[in-house]
Amino acid sequence: MKPYILLIAPALVLGACQGPAETAGAEKDKAAAEAAGQPYEGEGPNERIGAAKDRAAEAAEEARQAEEEAVEKARDSIRTEADIEAERLEQEADAVRKAAEQRAEAVKGEIAK
Repeated sequence: MKPYILLIAPALVLGACQGPAETAGAEKDKAAAEAAGQPYEGEGPNERIGAAKDRAAEAAEEARQAEEEAVEKARDSIRTEADIEAERLEQEADAVRKAAEQRAEAVKGEIAK
């Protein structure tokens, strides 16, 4: 049983390094080699095509994540700008209220005279 484990362990380690398309391509290459009565030595055309597909899928996923991060940064920027504008408007409103209160006090003082 130990020799069997020794044969499977490298396959599991190598299989873990491959993406799903590369693994499927390797399986196709192995089946084609067996059907032709030839030993499969790895790195067949379908495996290489699968590896390229896996790299393309990984690059597309990385691009999607980068775009998602850029969108989130843009959203954060918009929120920050809105917060700054809201603060400015609140300060302006406070100034208008203070000026109105001062005018009201002045009118009150003129009537008391």
